[in-house]
Amino acid sequence: MRNQASEQAPGHRVTYDKTSKTDKRAIRFDPCELGGTSMSSSKAGWREILEALGCGVLGFALVATAVHLLLRHPIYLHANIRSEKLSILQHWRGRAYSASFGSSHVHNGFDPRTFDAVMRGTAAETRSLNLGIAGGSQSEQRATALEFVRHLHPPVDTSEDARACLVILELGAGANFTNDHLIHPRAINIYDWQTTQFVTRLTTPGMSLRQRVGRIGYALAAMALHYMNVGMLSNRIFPAPLDNAMLHDETVEDRRGLLVMPRQTPYLERIAATIATAPPQPQMANAAVLPGNTELLDTLEAASAVDHVQFVYVVLPKITDLWEQVNYPSSVATAGGVVPIVNLAQPRRYPQIYDAHLWYDNAHVNERGAQLITTLLAEELKRWYAAHGQTLRCGR
Repeated sequence: MRNQASEQAPGHRVTYDKTSKTDKRAIRFDPCELGGTSMSSSKAGWREILEALGCGVLGFALVATAVHLLLRHPIYLHANIRSEKLSILQHWRGRAYSASFGSSHVHNGFDPRTFDAVMRGTAAETRSLNLGIAGGSQSEQRATALEFVRHLHPPVDTSEDARACLVILELGAGANFTNDHLIHPRAINIYDWQTTQFVTRLTTPGMSLRQRVGRIGYALAAMALHYMNVGMLSNRIFPAPLDNAMLHDETVEDRRGLLVMPRQTPYLERIAATIATAPPQPQMANAAVLPGNTELLDTLEAASAVDHVQFVYVVLPKITDLWEQVNYPSSVATAGGVVPIVNLAQPRRYPQIYDAHLWYDNAHVNERGAQLITTLLAEELKRWYAAHGQTLRCGR
């Protein structure tokens, strides 16, 4: 029998004889048909795409989890400036027992040589480092301070000059890095869940909604990037070199991390003019110690490898203090005891700080300024420890 086929316009039945190779069936025109793809095949295609995306996300999550489990101490992954400071810490490990932490105000403003000289001959005698980091934040301060106390060694014998172990933290540092650091390794490598939780505790109901949302949102975004980052592994395979010029500048002449700013500054006349136009008395503002700041002290004490580590909060000065002076409590109570807060940003109490010749710019002092600020800090701590009778010898 001759094969017959009847073809009609789209939308009508098309039949085939039983003698054809194809079973007899009816095919109707599908108004959703586009380019030969029907709605049913389109649904199947989307399902396949979603399944592929799901498998990709799952595979990425498994790889990221494996990478994070394999990586130990992500703080040692390369990050400009912090890596150099951690190199100084490793060099002095077992020989330095105190350190200051914070942002560029500490980086430029705490002189370990001056601090040790003022403390010499007292119960708080020590050997210190400057582990402040330019552009730093309280999140980074927490990470570096934890690394310091976890591997802290007390003086090896009673004949050694150093007796006390002090951790000096900057109270006025920003909670997070600046926005341009959100995708920088300095942020991504340290924003784990614990760090993010710490940042959320650096808020109070008294803050504006915008400030609270911005602070917490930044930390959550950095945490997401931290756990999604699988590029960390490349740093173990191809470690980046340290900045030897920076290390030289911060270790020459026994600086131990201090970044010395030039005494001859191009801003001298501008700074002097700014100071000259300051009002006779600054406006007063009161600030509270945030819950995260108090909890950080307990976290550091719990993590410390030795007993009787002394913690200190310090507020460092800026030229703008001449217009507004922020007052903090003199101390904060923690589970381990009372911790002093040394507020050096008080023009009425420390007018000698606000001399244009001590400053590099409106926020950072030069070497002479660092020596003066460090001396005032050490003298205040000597008075505090003499009045409170705390056990200062660490590890005992």
